[in-house]
Amino acid sequence: MASSKKRVKNNVVKRKEDSLLSQLQLFLREFFLQQKRIKPTLLVAYSGGLDSTVLLHALSQLRTAMPMHLRAVYVHHGLSEYADKWGEHCAQTCSNLEIPFNIAHVTIDRTSGLGTEAAARNARYQALQAEKADFICLAHHQDDQAETLLLQLARGAGVKGLAGMAQVVSNKRLLRPFLNQSRGDLLAYAEQHQLQWIEDDSNIDTQYSRNYLRHHVMPVLQQQYPSIRQTLSRSANLMAQADELLTDLALIDAEQVVDKAPQYGALRLAELLQLSQARQMNLLRWWLASNAIAMPSHALLSQVLRQLASTRTDASVQVKVADGLTIRRYQDKVFLVVDIQSMPPIMMQWQGEEVLALPNHTYLRFTKQLGEGIAYERVVNGATLTIRNRVGGERIRQATNQPRRGLKTILQSANIAPWEREQIPLIFINDSLAAIPNITIDVSLKADKDELGLVVEWLPAAL
Repeated sequence: MASSKKRVKNNVVKRKEDSLLSQLQLFLREFFLQQKRIKPTLLVAYSGGLDSTVLLHALSQLRTAMPMHLRAVYVHHGLSEYADKWGEHCAQTCSNLEIPFNIAHVTIDRTSGLGTEAAARNARYQALQAEKADFICLAHHQDDQAETLLLQLARGAGVKGLAGMAQVVSNKRLLRPFLNQSRGDLLAYAEQHQLQWIEDDSNIDTQYSRNYLRHHVMPVLQQQYPSIRQTLSRSANLMAQADELLTDLALIDAEQVVDKAPQYGALRLAELLQLSQARQMNLLRWWLASNAIAMPSHALLSQVLRQLASTRTDASVQVKVADGLTIRRYQDKVFLVVDIQSMPPIMMQWQGEEVLALPNHTYLRFTKQLGEGIAYERVVNGATLTIRNRVGGERIRQATNQPRRGLKTILQSANIAPWEREQIPLIFINDSLAAIPNITIDVSLKADKDELGLVVEWLPAAL
């Protein structure tokens, strides 16, 4: 009787093994076909633990059935006294499987304010992104997804946070093939193949939020709700669909609200305020995310919208949303503005370049045109052409029958936003203000109709 029970158990394990491999193969085949990849390079983020050991071994088993290049990397955080031994274990396992392997050493920024867990995760992802591969394979599974959803709930996250981890993150080349597999499935596979893996001592340290959930919260929930991991994972998938719909809605609203011309784009205030409050908030989140800004709190975003709706003067709207970036309003538009104090000064000489990159990440383009710009042979040729910021007191004559006008007055008349006035590059010839790019040229230096001129354009956005 005992032996028959053992055969039943072994059959169950074998079925799980077959299911895991077949589902992995199906996922990869469809993904490679979709990406039009014939023999891609897959990089496994290999820690030596159970999850990544199963992923590495399963992928190695599929190499004959599916053309692929397979590599592995161990990210060495230096957080554990056993990190060197774990790296040696990973190297030996990869040698046995004939998989190229390397160790990436990283330094944890303990002053970031993120905490050790988050700082280590950021360092790990940065190291992985630096590796050469078509796709980076991570061993996150269904249990991880359930824990992520609970963590996000505890933090009061919105729809995007509650969507958890995506199975495919194209812009970061990330794949999570096991996201619909349970940890039990992975354990059964490992036992069937008699795999050896590392038990990280930090996994039982419940000072880390994820470990606390794993050891104290999930077991209690599972007693009452046996399928809690599957249902939480399903909820995350539904939230991911909802997030897609919110993104689609933001794109629809952006067509009416977003002016794409400025560097970070700008929101037309009147059109923004015509939307419902929920759609205003959704579009604001989308706009910030589009500019790769870490999402501020709901309270801060609410403050931004309140100020935009109630304030009458442009100057009074100034809300910091990231390091060096502030939301400001000017002439009924909403801008993301680089703080002036974080901008480097401009002091350069033109050496004949067609395009000159400035320290503040903007550009000047120089072209020669007949009858346009600064007279080239008469003024520019042989002179020293300098580019620098305003310092105060600059004046220029725009017409022969007009007095010289102050720079501040000219920039105000040209509707240049206050923050751009401080960083607009000014063109000096032999220490005299010759031109304000895109706006005006000193009348005495302009090219006549039959003269070749040098046209200088300021391009705030990247080329």
